[in-house]
Amino acid sequence: MLKYLYLNNFRNYENLEFMPEEKFIIFTGANGTGKSNLLEGIYYLGTGYSFRQARDENLVRFGSDYFAISGIVSCAGVDYKIDALYQREKKRKIIKINNKRVLPGSCSSYLPVVIFSPQDLILIKGAPSVRRRFLDLLVSQLKPQHSKDLHYYNNVLLQRNKQLRSIKTTDADLFPWEKQLSSLGARIWKRRISVFSQLIDYSSEVFASLSRGRILRGEYKFQINGIKESDDLAKLQGLLLDALQKARPNDRKVKFTTVGPHREDFCLYLNDHEARLYASQGEQRLISLALKVGQYQLLSLEKRAEPVLLLDDVFSELDEKHRVLVLDVMKKGSQVFATTTASFKEEYGRRKALTSHITMVYPKNF
Repeated sequence: MLKYLYLNNFRNYENLEFMPEEKFIIFTGANGTGKSNLLEGIYYLGTGYSFRQARDENLVRFGSDYFAISGIVSCAGVDYKIDALYQREKKRKIIKINNKRVLPGSCSSYLPVVIFSPQDLILIKGAPSVRRRFLDLLVSQLKPQHSKDLHYYNNVLLQRNKQLRSIKTTDADLFPWEKQLSSLGARIWKRRISVFSQLIDYSSEVFASLSRGRILRGEYKFQINGIKESDDLAKLQGLLLDALQKARPNDRKVKFTTVGPHREDFCLYLNDHEARLYASQGEQRLISLALKVGQYQLLSLEKRAEPVLLLDDVFSELDEKHRVLVLDVMKKGSQVFATTTASFKEEYGRRKALTSHITMVYPKNF
């Protein structure tokens, strides 16, 4: 739960302090006033990156060389201070929890966020890296060690790739890096497989209820044959180590590592047809909505920290039936921040100015 937020030189905000007074707040105002930027700041605090796929340097306010985000969050009844700082000139990101520096992504289990946005279609239509990031965020929100393993895996991957670019590299030079990649990669696989299976179970149920029983199915696409969900870590590690060693000749040619968790994807199927290729835009939007509701439901099972819902102008993109679904999720007690350009009558709820262009509305019925 977010208790306090401070934005400094983030997007269009030079300085903004915000203390939520209630669990459901609607930010209203004209387009271009910074409503989505505010949600982006909350999302960044809970993930370490932007939900708009924006690079960190693009989040810095014009005329400044850094941005800073600070927040106080409540997790399992304990308050934590999270700070995020990005310095453009040094291209350096610093994340701290209670003034102690941590790895990017470590904050995801302290402030688990779920964003509903018109850009959610990218989950279906976008590149595999978008789907990997979505899945890894959910895994990290549920299992904090995952973000650390991803960080170390990527560092080791850079070292193996550096070796591949050298003409003097031998198999003996590659082996230590492959050993580490296989150990870290096996743990990443194991968690991804488990969480993805749960996500699809929840999301397919949501999708069926909204689409008159149509079947949504998901499949994690391994590059390596023979992997099963029931495989233990030792077997997964052995399979990845063997695959890395067999890939050496090709990897030397292309000068990067071609197999492993960093190259994988998951596919979604609507009535056994790949949704990315055959589903209409309306169907793809419904699938992305089902995935986000599934993410929320999984996070809600965790008692450590309830998920925070961020709704970025989603009601304009949804029909009445799907609005009701999102509203039902909102009524389950989570903290909700929503944006809209719509205006509200006085009797709808209490109002309070956030900036000269943005008004906060506290609905009476929630």
